Amino acid sequence: MCCTLATALLAVMAGSAVAAGLGPTTKVTVKPGSGTPKTHFALRFRIPAATGRFGSVQIADTLSVTGPGAGNCQSRATRALRPARKGARVTVTLKPAKRGWCAGKWRGTIVQSESERCTPTAGHVCPDIVVAPRVIASFRFRVKPAATHTPTQPTGDVPSFKGLVSAVTCPSGGPHPGAGPSANPGPVIGPDESGYTLTWAAATDPVTPSSQIVYEIFVATSPGAEDYAKPSYTTGPGATSFSTPAQVHSGTLYFVVRARNQAGREDANTVERAGVVSCPPLTTPQRQSARW
Repeated sequence: MCCTLATALLAVMAGSAVAAGLGPTTKVTVKPGSGTPKTHFALRFRIPAATGRFGSVQIADTLSVTGPGAGNCQSRATRALRPARKGARVTVTLKPAKRGWCAGKWRGTIVQSESERCTPTAGHVCPDIVVAPRVIASFRFRVKPAATHTPTQPTGDVPSFKGLVSAVTCPSGGPHPGAGPSANPGPVIGPDESGYTLTWAAATDPVTPSSQIVYEIFVATSPGAEDYAKPSYTTGPGATSFSTPAQVHSGTLYFVVRARNQAGREDANTVERAGVVSCPPLTTPQRQSARW
């Protein structure tokens, strides 16, 4: 009995010495260090002390990870590691359940435990060995929330529109000398106060009726300089023409018109028209011969 007790005490002391020598110092590499609820995390490390069965003693390592417990998601996982020799390189892949990992910070540990496998017989008493499980490694990783998927709008949701047809103006003083009765490019416009009349053919849309489609007008002072993030004017529903407010300007103005449906989807045409002068022709009253 004395010898049995001494053996038990020696075993406990040996176990405690090993525990003190190991501690949570084993380095665990987690790749990726941050993932999504569906990510497979690969853990790599070296076995600090041999595991398996040694006589009547069973030494085993258990890997556990714990994350936030919220909602219908996986918040923990445990894996019993296979027996391995000291210094062996081990890779463990953690795969989530169908519901996926819970989002947030995750913490993991590798715990080593010892147990006595002994069957008492007549004249032989199993030693009463108690070795507390010890943490030999700790690590962390992160799970990001799943990205919100925004369905891609089909191209059929965009209005079909051929763009602006014309942009004309007539200065308050009429056409300038040299302008003539026909339409001329904008540069003939002097610093007069006038507005432009824009015209186009109605757009069509698979969902929104043409009578409910609105049009955004973009104005620029040089070709291709329209700011499509900020329309200059917006028409009412169903418009096929628009008159810009009268204002003092000189030089050429450039216009692009785009159609927008009720869902806010806008076509992306870049049909640009330069403003032109187009005034009604001047008519001279004709003198009629008097009849007697």
